[in-house]
Amino acid sequence: MSIVSDNMKYLRKLHGMTQDQFARRVGIKRASVGAYEEQRANPNIDVLKVMSKLFNVSVDDLLKKDLRKIRETPSLIPTDKPSVASLVSDPQEKEPQTLSSIFDQFYVPPAPAAQSRPQPAPVNVPSALVPPVVEPPKPPSPPTYSTPVAQPAPIPSFSSSFNNNYDNGTATIVQTPSAYEKTNPQAIPYVRQSQMKEYIEKFQQNDFIKRLQSFEFPLLPAGSYRAFEAGDDFSYVNSFLVGQQISNWYDIADGKMYVLVARNLGVVCRRVYNQVKIKGTLLLSSDKANIPTFEVPIKDVLEVWEIKAFFSTVLPEPTVSLDHLRYLVNQMHEELNQIKK
Repeated sequence: MSIVSDNMKYLRKLHGMTQDQFARRVGIKRASVGAYEEQRANPNIDVLKVMSKLFNVSVDDLLKKDLRKIRETPSLIPTDKPSVASLVSDPQEKEPQTLSSIFDQFYVPPAPAAQSRPQPAPVNVPSALVPPVVEPPKPPSPPTYSTPVAQPAPIPSFSSSFNNNYDNGTATIVQTPSAYEKTNPQAIPYVRQSQMKEYIEKFQQNDFIKRLQSFEFPLLPAGSYRAFEAGDDFSYVNSFLVGQQISNWYDIADGKMYVLVARNLGVVCRRVYNQVKIKGTLLLSSDKANIPTFEVPIKDVLEVWEIKAFFSTVLPEPTVSLDHLRYLVNQMHEELNQIKK
């Protein structure tokens, strides 16, 4: 099956993908890609089907035709700067309406007021005949002093919602309320591990969010934030992850760390790869080797928070300096030379 190996290698390079990127898109290991391209192994039918959908080429063409001859495969359209995102057209965003058009659509002019009775014309009296009214001076009031009381930053009321709808390539735009941008500094509610189960049930209830403990973090830009106590899936123990809300699935970038709230999964911290346009799923990968990589359907995702900062109550263990090791080795050499003399 050398022609399959040549076609796989050609299509991957044509669309500007590395072996690691291609492996994540197809859902296989990078070592398998190298084995396929070097003809040390043959891809199974499931891999061929995913490649067919990814590159818009039939399985029969992958097995029988040499796709390096571009003229024989008109469905392949190379570009000057190919990218993986060019395989599927981006969702079309709706053109925003102006405020005047919305006002004209819903504004109802008020009914004409009843005609009032005519009032008699005022009689002009010479000002010289009207005595001026002089008010007695008021005594000055004593100054009052009050101690200013620091008010905690308010928690904006908002029912967070994540756009997890993907149907035939169309997406609904979810706008984040501007109330968050008006609160500066903003109180950031945080969720402890003991509250995770209750949070999954009540994360859209404002009363529950307001009962959560909160803190202020003035260095973050304007946006909607929430903090979560990290579990065993994060590299640093006893940490809190500060995440900014992601409202739409197509804003999820490959390789970034996110906190996800999903059905039958709970609250997890993972490095995410967006496969919604290809498979309708998100690929979740952990930085820890003992945690496996798996996919979750986008329709099961309830919330997504991009990690912007984290803080830990435990400092990381110190690492041994290489310069210090070299110094110790040199000292040992000097001592051995002195012993030999």
